[in-house]
Amino acid sequence: MTFFLAIVFLILIGLIFYLLRKMLSERNSFVSKIKPLEEFMWQLNEECVKQSLQLHLSEEMKRKMKEVNAVLNKNVFELNYQLMEDLCPKKEI
Repeated sequence: MTFFLAIVFLILIGLIFYLLRKMLSERNSFVSKIKPLEEFMWQLNEECVKQSLQLHLSEEMKRKMKEVNAVLNKNVFELNYQLMEDLCPKKEI
């Protein structure tokens, strides 16, 4: 009976070591599969930050363009007004 228990004990110890080894190999496999995904996520994050900065710059550029267009429109209007005054002098009654 003791011999039978010793064999069962050794089989269970062997099974424990086998499962530990399998668990470590599965963990290593998981880490090797997850590493490219982490790198991909870092790349996506960096691209997101770059696009966010570009969007911010684009919005700032739109605002500046509106300001410049307003100034240009005013200057063109004033220039046209001056040309009309110079070309068509006011008639005095």
